[in-house]
Amino acid sequence: MKHFTLDVIRDEHHALSAMLRSLSMLLGQARREGRMPDFDVLRAMLFYIDEFPERLHHTKESALLFPRLRERAPELAEVLDRMDRDHAAGEKAIRDLEHSLLAFEVMGESRRAAFEQAASTCSTWRSRRTTCCRRHAGCSPMPTGPSWTPPLPPTATP
Repeated sequence: MKHFTLDVIRDEHHALSAMLRSLSMLLGQARREGRMPDFDVLRAMLFYIDEFPERLHHTKESALLFPRLRERAPELAEVLDRMDRDHAAGEKAIRDLEHSLLAFEVMGESRRAAFEQAASTCSTWRSRRTTCCRRHAGCSPMPTGPSWTPPLPPTATP
């Protein structure tokens, strides 16, 4: 059964993953070439990560989808609570990453490693959460596999 809501959320997860991979690739290329990265591009990437996934995507999940899931599948409450906490942690991680980028841009090479580490940590954390939720590999009892039918009507749109 096709669920428009879940398709949108999955597409947004893929877009965020692609942006984080691109961020890592941009940093790696600049380091290999022995130059500073393009800070304008990095700021634009972080703006995207902050504005779209953190503010719009997570709002769709936390304010629109999760309440419907809580109504229809109360057994998922613990998982949904954990995902809400992850969203809050993600917002803090983005603030910290933005701060680290500003320090790198203003203070130069002495702050490069800290920014690269923060970007890597954020990317790894996001990737692990997305993969975990996609595969439900032990960190979440929420069924998300292709055979799972969520407790939403097929035409439901948050």
